[in-house]
Amino acid sequence: MANESNDPKYTYYEEVYKAFLNTIDSYDLPRLDDDELADVLYGYMDAGRLVFSTYIAKDFMDDDPENKRFNFKMTRIEITLLAQAMKLEWVREHLNSEELMRKAIGDRDYTTVQGYQYIDRLQNMEKQLSREITTQINRLEYSNSELYGEMK
Repeated sequence: MANESNDPKYTYYEEVYKAFLNTIDSYDLPRLDDDELADVLYGYMDAGRLVFSTYIAKDFMDDDPENKRFNFKMTRIEITLLAQAMKLEWVREHLNSEELMRKAIGDRDYTTVQGYQYIDRLQNMEKQLSREITTQINRLEYSNSELYGEMK
């Protein structure tokens, strides 16, 4: 958890991780020890921040893994968007593992055991999250008067 020595000029990974964990239900993550959990969460965050690769306002690759923070302060909406991008990575991971399971046990058996509805829900969630993130990033950029000036 965050400690008292956190500098308010930066956003710490923990803030983003909390926002992400509040958006998912996972039986797997609580089973991990602290080091494994930190690695998994960093992996989701690292992959998720790629959605900001064209974001002009801040460089989301500018972080300090040793101090577990970004080298800038994120807004609340940026933290929320990064948490959504982490969720997108989490959904993609689950979708891939379900598709591998379906291939491993065969379509007919998979349908009997699990059904295609779960994969359909994951695919729909993936598409929806991807659209929402892109839309929000575009809105953020176009509403930032420091970047574009007053657009009239």
